[in-house]
Amino acid sequence: MQGLEEESKRVLKKQRLCVAQIDYQIDELLTQVETTKKQLEERQQELCRKKNRHLATSSAGEGEEGGPDSNNNEASQTSVSTANNGDEALSDSAAPSCKAEDAKVKDDDVAVEEQDNETEYIVRDFIRRVRQLNFEKNVASELKAIHVLLSKYSKQIDKNLCTNITKVCRTNALDQKLVCRLVAEYLYQDGQIEAADAMCKEAGLELPPTFRDCFIELHQILKAIKERDMQPALDWARKHRKELGRLDIDIEFELIRLKYVDILESSPDMMDAVNFANKELPYFHQTHAEEVGVLMSCVLYKGKLEESPYKKLFNDTRWDEIHDAVIRACCSLRRVPYRSYLETCLSAGVSALPAMRKLMSVMDSKLADWGSMEELPVEIPIAKELRFHNVFSCPVSKEESTPDNPPFLLKCGHVICLSCVKRFSYNMTRRFKCPTCPVEQTGSETRNLFF
Repeated sequence: MQGLEEESKRVLKKQRLCVAQIDYQIDELLTQVETTKKQLEERQQELCRKKNRHLATSSAGEGEEGGPDSNNNEASQTSVSTANNGDEALSDSAAPSCKAEDAKVKDDDVAVEEQDNETEYIVRDFIRRVRQLNFEKNVASELKAIHVLLSKYSKQIDKNLCTNITKVCRTNALDQKLVCRLVAEYLYQDGQIEAADAMCKEAGLELPPTFRDCFIELHQILKAIKERDMQPALDWARKHRKELGRLDIDIEFELIRLKYVDILESSPDMMDAVNFANKELPYFHQTHAEEVGVLMSCVLYKGKLEESPYKKLFNDTRWDEIHDAVIRACCSLRRVPYRSYLETCLSAGVSALPAMRKLMSVMDSKLADWGSMEELPVEIPIAKELRFHNVFSCPVSKEESTPDNPPFLLKCGHVICLSCVKRFSYNMTRRFKCPTCPVEQTGSETRNLFF
């Protein structure tokens, strides 16, 4: 399982790197598109400005040509005798105007051609830059790397996790009511109060009322903490100050410390934190004098808290830490487990499953009866936090205690197993000396020891 967990972390890390590379390629492509779009818009604006200037110049030229035409018309009306001369002058003036129109059309054609050339150049430059990015090939390569990695990971999962665990499990009949109780307790501890109530009603379970009330109150406090509101937690800690003190739980001070740190970090005026400290911290001067001194020293580093010697107080995990601390304090006060029994059983079972499966295959090859065993022949690797039963190993025989061979307390206070006591005392008939110290005793002076 540990190897699978490490492989999972490696897969996730590689996947994040691949996604980051793909994001980088997309950002580069979008940057090129934005640059080309900006160039085309600038070119369009420039052409519009040129067109407006050209239209303004043309209208001004037409206005100047209008004056001579009106004079010619008046002259033609007053002098009939010179009509022939006027017709010749009109034909002569028509020729330059045609030439001007031809020149204008030609200029327009040249401008359109220049516009097309510049637009084509911008588009071709964009295509060239996109090809240099090699976007399709790079993205395809990253996707291929992710696919290969996931394929190997799926094979690793199939190798480490078996789909059929019926051979590992004993065929003993389950107590349905006990299973329902485990599920209901888990739902309460997970904050699913309505589902847990329905489970208890349908299964006919009668859990202690304090159990339900404990987790209703706890999850209201945790909901406020997620919203960065510590007042409900502080009210609860002050209400149960004496009980928590008898259990040596400092959750109230931890909450006040976190609130002080939060005020000092978020408030622009450091006097807000000082005023809060003067109000809340005097109660803890005798029990937490050193911690109070550290908190007050943080005021000197206002504005550069991350560079101060106390920067660990301002880490990003402080809210998660207080979340777990509140759960532990509440469960300890109400004498309920910090983790549900169902969650503990599943965690222990999952961690032990690979070794159990391997042991089962070995025993099948030796034709041993798996179901008749009362004790496993090998130690199953289980995390330390999932071990709840004390195991005694005899310092003489180096064997673990069993119901048939329990630990025995000697007169001197040392402990050995029953088989060693019988062996040293010749089956409880003689005095014997402790194997650790020179104290002598008889078998009747020893006591069966229970952990």
